[in-house]
Amino acid sequence: MLRITLLSAALALSACASTETSSSAAERDCFRTLDVRGYGVVDEHRVRLRVSPQREYIVTIPSNTRDLDWTHAISVRSVTSFICVGDPSGVQLMGGDPPFPYQVTAIERAPIEHADQGS
Repeated sequence: MLRITLLSAALALSACASTETSSSAAERDCFRTLDVRGYGVVDEHRVRLRVSPQREYIVTIPSNTRDLDWTHAISVRSVTSFICVGDPSGVQLMGGDPPFPYQVTAIERAPIEHADQGS
């Protein structure tokens, strides 16, 4: 009887854990490096990444954004398949010829600026 009770408790706990994991993964705000369609300077340490017309992200680097060689292609490199808001580990901006890595220290979702529609 004790074995059945312990087994039931273990199954119930594992079901709760898997539900929490799947719901938190669904709530994460992520994109793939292949999805990045454009880049722009926000300020001295932040670069805007355009993923789609409705999705933009801002990445922060410790170096000055002027140090990136904008005459050559800028790219994003990551050790994982997805880059997620709040998790800059393993994410780098690459710029120059040859490409030089700039470690990303922060990733945030950029607010979408809507143009005013006049009447």
